[in-house]
Amino acid sequence: MTLFQVGTAAATSGETGYGELTIGYGMDGREVRIPIAVVNGAKPGPTFLIAGGLHGIEIVTIEICRRLVKEALDPALLRGTVILAPQLNPWAYLASSRFTPQDAQDMNRVFPGTAGSTVSYRAARVITRELLDRADYVIDCHSCNPPSLHFTIVGEEGTPTVRAKSIAMAKAFGYPVVNANTAYAGTLSGHCMSQGKPTITPEFVFSRRLEPTSVATGVTGMCNVLKHLEMLPGAAEPVTVPGAFSEVLTYVSLGASRGGICHLTRQCGERVSKGEPVAVLRDFWGAELEQILAPRDGIIIAYPLQGNQAAGTGDKVAYLAYAGE
Repeated sequence: MTLFQVGTAAATSGETGYGELTIGYGMDGREVRIPIAVVNGAKPGPTFLIAGGLHGIEIVTIEICRRLVKEALDPALLRGTVILAPQLNPWAYLASSRFTPQDAQDMNRVFPGTAGSTVSYRAARVITRELLDRADYVIDCHSCNPPSLHFTIVGEEGTPTVRAKSIAMAKAFGYPVVNANTAYAGTLSGHCMSQGKPTITPEFVFSRRLEPTSVATGVTGMCNVLKHLEMLPGAAEPVTVPGAFSEVLTYVSLGASRGGICHLTRQCGERVSKGEPVAVLRDFWGAELEQILAPRDGIIIAYPLQGNQAAGTGDKVAYLAYAGE
């Protein structure tokens, strides 16, 4: 029997274990811990990490992971080990914030972290050492506020082989697949891919909510990837989400320059032509301040407004997916 342990979560072959991993300390001197589950398969195989919650408001991964360990993952049928870490940023989660309140950092921009910096960097270093470094395959879960399609992002980092394996994982998941147009420094997925680990980022719908379609398709998609990797037996199950497309596209973020109240002119999933407006920004009395124009033909996959339906200079307004050249 082989023991696999992360923090206090330990499981021998054919078992599931639950526990916690300490990633820092609070001002009261007590440990700050994240929840961990380990499903250790009866047969040897790769290590597969499902992680979420780098942004504290993105909570749907918690319910997806609960259903996986309670209903979908039978360690007797599993080849290899699945680690589930559904809430990686407890400070942001408790503050109901996208960012770590102690240092105002986006934890998904600080990987692999450092030992001598602020709390986000230090926590990212522990997560890298205890979780990412031990994984062979990674799914980094995020959420996009509506209006949005469900889609899976594959980053630009890594070798062509790593990217090809990542795209194959994304296709197996079942959501529409988009390549990142620009690599953001310090992302969890980017670090993993640069280290040779195939990684995908599903974007579920609705921060702050356990949205039923995201939960159901998230569980199915995770199992589909495990079947694709031959860690679980059986054939993949179909995943159906609104606005799906079959081709692998590239996406770009469209931002505001002037700013104002966002009046959306398209539906997510709708195709637009180059030069057509996807949103109009207006002042309080309706005067037009700026049009957000499609830079090329494509499909609107999200309006990722982070707060009110308004945008200032540089704020994201829309994601446009297009066929790469």
